[in-house]
Amino acid sequence: METASKWQDFLKYLRLFGGLLFAEIVLEMFGYQYVGKVLFGGVWVSDTQIEHAVHLIWLLVITTPLIFALFIRQLRKETAYSKQIWNLAHYDELTGICNRRHLMKVLNAVITKAQNSQHRFAVLFIDLDRFKNINDSLGHEIGDEILKIVSQRILKSLRSDDVVARFGGDEFVVVMPTIVETSDAIQVAERILKHVQEKVVCDGYEFFLTATIGIAVYPTSGDSVTLMLKNADVAMYEAKRLGKNRWYLHLPSIQDQMYSRFQLENDLRKAIMSKQDLYLEYQPQVNVQSGLVVGTEALLRWKHPAFGIIPPMEFIPIAEETGLIVDLGKFVLQMVCDQITDWCMQGKNIVPVGVNVSQIELSEPNFKDHLISTLEAYGIPPSFICVEITETTLMKNAEHARDILKTLKNYGIRIMIDDFGQGYNSLGVLRQLPVDVMKIDCVFVRDIHTNIADMSIFSALVAVAHANDLSVIAEGVEHDEQLTILQHEQCDEYQGYLFSPPVLAEELVSRFL
Repeated sequence: METASKWQDFLKYLRLFGGLLFAEIVLEMFGYQYVGKVLFGGVWVSDTQIEHAVHLIWLLVITTPLIFALFIRQLRKETAYSKQIWNLAHYDELTGICNRRHLMKVLNAVITKAQNSQHRFAVLFIDLDRFKNINDSLGHEIGDEILKIVSQRILKSLRSDDVVARFGGDEFVVVMPTIVETSDAIQVAERILKHVQEKVVCDGYEFFLTATIGIAVYPTSGDSVTLMLKNADVAMYEAKRLGKNRWYLHLPSIQDQMYSRFQLENDLRKAIMSKQDLYLEYQPQVNVQSGLVVGTEALLRWKHPAFGIIPPMEFIPIAEETGLIVDLGKFVLQMVCDQITDWCMQGKNIVPVGVNVSQIELSEPNFKDHLISTLEAYGIPPSFICVEITETTLMKNAEHARDILKTLKNYGIRIMIDDFGQGYNSLGVLRQLPVDVMKIDCVFVRDIHTNIADMSIFSALVAVAHANDLSVIAEGVEHDEQLTILQHEQCDEYQGYLFSPPVLAEELVSRFL
């Protein structure tokens, strides 16, 4: 198509040149005497054919090279302009490598050839890890320079016939037109990872970058351009989930898994918006010595209309990854407040209700204000609510968490560390946090009646909590022998199947309140 366009331009200028030359000849043959009379007032007039011929030759000799030179110059200008337009349309302006448009042309050609010759090819989807932090902290100018460097490092990692394109932002796609084995694509991916990790020096800063790569191989991963790109992208995100700075090979089972997660995300979003299919169960918390219910933990449940009960361990991580956990948290708080209001109207004995809060919720700027304003709107005393935060959540930003929890505690809300024992440096941070209750994770409770080491650890945790003026709740108590040890070690409360599994609000009221 580009060759045809250039030929059309050549013919256009050739016609222009011919037209100008024809005009010269006509002027010379028929208009010379008239022009001579106008210019020279009839003084200098030529009538002989020989003079006409001389004048014509002279005119051609003088003007033809000039017109031809102008023609050549214009043709070169137009050719350079056409080439510039073509380059802008097919190559990335920043890095100089192929852009997405050219990539699609290459992929279409490769897949057509592969279908005809029955050979294999591979697509590598590359994403730089945490590159957004560089743009946000140091500016896009430095980010652009790093992208130029990275693109060249990817180029030097490839084979001679491989093609790399900037797909967008900090994403690159490599097309390997022919491979013999899948290991060929893996070797290239490993070279890319190695070269990207080399130190980058830019504007006085030193960077150590990493990348994550998804690999799709034809025909296993798809038989079209769209499927190959999609599945390479799916594999890249799976590699991100596993820890970044690695490659991952797409398999059909991965695609099914990602589709299921995508479907669950959409369905969860619909459930939150419609406020249907989501409900709460409550697990009683029992005083170890008296056996009375002194609190309860609100646990979110999801009954999917097609799949039935979805375990929290499946939909909570999806909610956290997508940010839906914030809306879920607000929804749970509203349901808890509705339930407490209903119990008050029934004249029931109200015990504190524990509400789980994730690290993402805690990072929300208006988290504490929303919590307090919701309780005030319902007229619920703050002592009826207990905020449960996992130890790992507290460890991620202890200073920020301390400020928020201090505000909530001063307001009158109980603060509880959930799953205690799974974090790091916990004892040092514990003294700095405004916490009321420590819940010992079930992994430290499960075998305390059969394993001396576990019993010693449990005893030490209880002692640490009491030394810091904290109440202690043991999770996952299922046997009488465990309860006996809890009583002996002066544990304050427990929850678990020994007393009751999580139950609906109606059963909690009828049996325990």
